[in-house]
Amino acid sequence: MRDLGPMERGTSQRVASRHRMWSVAWSALCVLAALWSVAWAVGAIAGDGDAWAFAVPGLVLLAGALWARRSAIRNSPPRHL
Repeated sequence: MRDLGPMERGTSQRVASRHRMWSVAWSALCVLAALWSVAWAVGAIAGDGDAWAFAVPGLVLLAGALWARRSAIRNSPPRHL
């Protein structure tokens, strides 16, 4: 990973670091939502009838987090600067 350089207000490095931070945050949320969904789906398969009530909202959260992550990556500045 390259050195970001000066992080003064208005520099491209500061904008790039902000976009990188959002990308990492959305990626972490995707991982947590995926783990949530998988854990409750395994519980539902094992026979716990109420587990689907937790697995389905987890899948909805995962879809939203993946959409937000994709948008954050698409809207980030070019990496070749």
